[in-house]
Amino acid sequence: MAENKDISVLIVDDNDMTRETLRVILRHEVYNVVGEALDGDGALEMATRLKPDIILLDVVMPKVSGIEALRSIRMVMPDVMILMVTANKDQDTVSEAVKSGISGYIIKPFNAKKVLDTIQGVATKVRAARAQAAANQG
Repeated sequence: MAENKDISVLIVDDNDMTRETLRVILRHEVYNVVGEALDGDGALEMATRLKPDIILLDVVMPKVSGIEALRSIRMVMPDVMILMVTANKDQDTVSEAVKSGISGYIIKPFNAKKVLDTIQGVATKVRAARAQAAANQG
């Protein structure tokens, strides 16, 4: 399990229970949860300050929606992996998220296996990008 400590994750959701559930699932698999935000404004601030490898981003939040936050984060962190976490299966929302550059989706209600499978796939891409960057420098 210790192999996941190198992957930092930011959780963004306005629902306390969802954030706590995701935190417990991730920490059980020894992912490095570096922060949590309640809305899109907090997501942008924390993402730029903490520079996580992966952001779990709710779609429907107060103040700034997940889609708006996604666009803002992409402007300053184009390579960060962003997984949308949502119960919203509306085709327009999904299409907008894909156009805005999501790395994947986790549909609510979720279970630990689905969350971990999705994050592990993205973590593999993060590690591959790091290895490629290191090879290009060396």
